[in-house]
Amino acid sequence: MATVPVTRTWVAGEVVTATHFNTNIRDVLNYLLAPPIFRARQTVAQSVSNSTDTVITFTTEDVDSAGGHSVSVNTSRYTYVYPGWMRHSGGICYVSNATGIRLLDWAKNGTGVEGTRTILPAISGFVHSMAARTEFIFGNVGDYVELRSLQSSGGALNTSVVAGSVEQSSFNSKFDSN
Repeated sequence: MATVPVTRTWVAGEVVTATHFNTNIRDVLNYLLAPPIFRARQTVAQSVSNSTDTVITFTTEDVDSAGGHSVSVNTSRYTYVYPGWMRHSGGICYVSNATGIRLLDWAKNGTGVEGTRTILPAISGFVHSMAARTEFIFGNVGDYVELRSLQSSGGALNTSVVAGSVEQSSFNSKFDSN
C-alpha cells in the first residue's frame, strides 16, 4: 500500500544513516515539492443517454504522476494511490442542442458526492460547456472518483470534442495530504 511520507521522530543516541536521511528527510521533501497531480481530457466523443447519470470517459492524459488513471481500463476513474484529500476539478462540453438541462457532479466509488451537483439550461446555437464544482474529496487507497453528467435533451447527446481546441471535457486532480 502506498503511504504519504511522514517525518521521523528521532531517538536520543540514535545513529543517523544515509538511509534515515533519504527516507525521512529527502523523500518527504520531494513529496511535498511535487505532490501527485492528474489531468486528462476527452478526445473521443461520447454518447450520453437521455436522463441517465453517465460517467465521462477520458482517454488522453496530460499528466498522471502517481499512476491513478488508465487510458485503457475504467477510463472514467481516478483511483487513489495515496490516502487523503484530493482537489478535483473539470468540466464537460456537449454539442449544440437547445432542449432540456445539463447536470454535472462528482461520484466516489459509484455514489454521488453530496453538494457537488451543478445544473444549467441548454443553450441554442453554441457548444454547451460547463464546469464542475471544484471539490475536496477524501479517499483511501483504492477508492475512485468520477465525473458524471446527465442531460435531458429527449435523446442521446454527444460530447463535443474538437481536436486542437478548447472544446474537450477534462478531469483534474491534485493531492493534498492535509
